[in-house]
Amino acid sequence: MYLTSTYKNMNKHIALLGGTFDPIHIGHLRMAVELRLAGFDEVRLIPNSVPPHRPQPKASAEHRLSMVQLACENLAQQGMTGIVADDIELKREQPSYSVATLEQLRHTLPENTALSWVIGDDAWESIHSWHRINEFLPLANLVIINRGHENQFSVDTLQGQWLKEHATELDNLLECTNGKLIRLNWRLLDVSATYLRDLLAQGNGAQLLTPNVVLDYIAEYQLYKLD
Repeated sequence: MYLTSTYKNMNKHIALLGGTFDPIHIGHLRMAVELRLAGFDEVRLIPNSVPPHRPQPKASAEHRLSMVQLACENLAQQGMTGIVADDIELKREQPSYSVATLEQLRHTLPENTALSWVIGDDAWESIHSWHRINEFLPLANLVIINRGHENQFSVDTLQGQWLKEHATELDNLLECTNGKLIRLNWRLLDVSATYLRDLLAQGNGAQLLTPNVVLDYIAEYQLYKLD
């Protein structure tokens, strides 16, 4: 059973941020913090098992999950609670399709839980190609983070249709369990996991790009070394 769009007596509103997190870095964490500050009750960082639209991760699922958990614990120790790791996609060991993850969450969470899937503008531009995309908005809201530019879409595209029919403001989306869309123009830190891996492989310092606890973990297990 799918939810109606608005359910003001909701249990909580959870923002979902998926990615390979290979490794997790300050850009991911800054986005998670901004989402908490914007009013989401909880932010879940979801490492992909088998990402369908990008190369396979360098580090194992176990290592990537551990690094995300360490980063979240580090934030909590600094007073930023409510940002947690979620291994839901790693347990499936199948392609990490967003709609499948949302369906699984809907079967396990209380019915009045609001869910918002968070993506960047690059993913937004190709969202029409996502697996079972027409089933997405009945399951969750969509939050698009525009990193400095905002492309326009004609009304005959899926993006254009969604913007016309489902776009709203943040305050309204926070009161909706599913079916809404917002675009947030946030100038977040532009950090690349590829760049971070290259630094680590070359033995160069990567301080300030990821928490020290993550760097210590990478060093302990000798991750991202040159082959």
